[in-house]
Amino acid sequence: MAASGDFAEPRRLGVLDGLRGLAVLLVLWYHVWEISFLPAPVSWLQFVPETGFIGVTLFFYLSGFVIAYPFIRHWLAGGPPQRWGEFAWRRFIKIMPSYSLFIVIAYAIGFAQKQPGASAPVDIVTHLLFVHTWFAQTYGTISGVLWTLGVEVEFYIVFPLVWWCFRRNPWFTTAGAVLIAVAWRAWLAHCCIHTSFGEYSENLPGYLDIFLFGAISAYCYVRFRPFRWRGGGIASALVSIAGAAWLVWLLQSLYAYRLYDLWSNVWQIDRRPLLGAAFSVLALGFLWAPRWWQWLLDNPPLRFLATISYNLYLYHQMLARELLAWRIPPYIPPAQYDPVWQPQFTAVAFSATIVQATIVTYVFERPLLRVRLPWSRPRDNETTPGIKPDAGRKRT
Repeated sequence: MAASGDFAEPRRLGVLDGLRGLAVLLVLWYHVWEISFLPAPVSWLQFVPETGFIGVTLFFYLSGFVIAYPFIRHWLAGGPPQRWGEFAWRRFIKIMPSYSLFIVIAYAIGFAQKQPGASAPVDIVTHLLFVHTWFAQTYGTISGVLWTLGVEVEFYIVFPLVWWCFRRNPWFTTAGAVLIAVAWRAWLAHCCIHTSFGEYSENLPGYLDIFLFGAISAYCYVRFRPFRWRGGGIASALVSIAGAAWLVWLLQSLYAYRLYDLWSNVWQIDRRPLLGAAFSVLALGFLWAPRWWQWLLDNPPLRFLATISYNLYLYHQMLARELLAWRIPPYIPPAQYDPVWQPQFTAVAFSATIVQATIVTYVFERPLLRVRLPWSRPRDNETTPGIKPDAGRKRT
């Protein structure tokens, strides 16, 4: 889900990297916890692993932000516009090679064939076309985590239309996306609560609000960040704390629903926009805060996790389930009742998937990301007056 990012972006924002690193940690913890059932270190943190799937929602928010950000920066700050051909190429070269490699490996080790309802020709075609989320028989095939790539790519496809609307009125466009998403989820709950509600509420229409919260956050960051007042940095840090507290409260509210049928989907019917708003408050608070405060997110460990996050996301569930199938570390069934095996498995799964993602990222993904279209122009900070060529990564 780091697919929306680009390591070569000269003016990427470290705070967003930190949030991406936290998002992938949440998802990793959640899927490993689904296997091991290892309790959180302290009981009052148990809501974190059990609601870790919200890391995917945070990924979508970040996608909306970083995809819209260069367009908004050109629109409001007068930088050179990004060409649609270059936009499409950067999305393609980031997603498709690693995605295709993962599918090949999933079939090579026999993982894809073991998924419920597996049918190789149909599964491969629908996944390569990114339409697998629209069919019940292919929604979770090959690997369950791939549904998010379908949602992500579909947003890329509709983004030109979204941008056309957004440029004319950012606030009305965001409000319209929220209304569409809430209406979509509510309609599905009304018509299909016991059939296809769970799957179809997780398709693109159900996440338009989150993507647009990211876009409107990018707009606010570019539009209002020149505004400074005495003590504004400290106030922004306090805003980020408020956003973090709001997000924790929402996750605890979600956790309280865990005993209900379809609990995560039902809770999000009308509350998903609150997650988008909490992400916005948290992100903008950090982006406007002093550099010493941003370090809480913009630090080397989280930046590293952000760099490998796409491959970490792709492989983590498959690798964890293969470790369980191969009894690494060894156990006597049922493993989940073994208090010695639980932390051992969690440590091995975390370590193995981080090592694997690091290798794939640096050996396969990053060299390909350096491939540029012959007609692509220099990066925007190479041509925009007043922007130093090295002013990107550390700027706030």
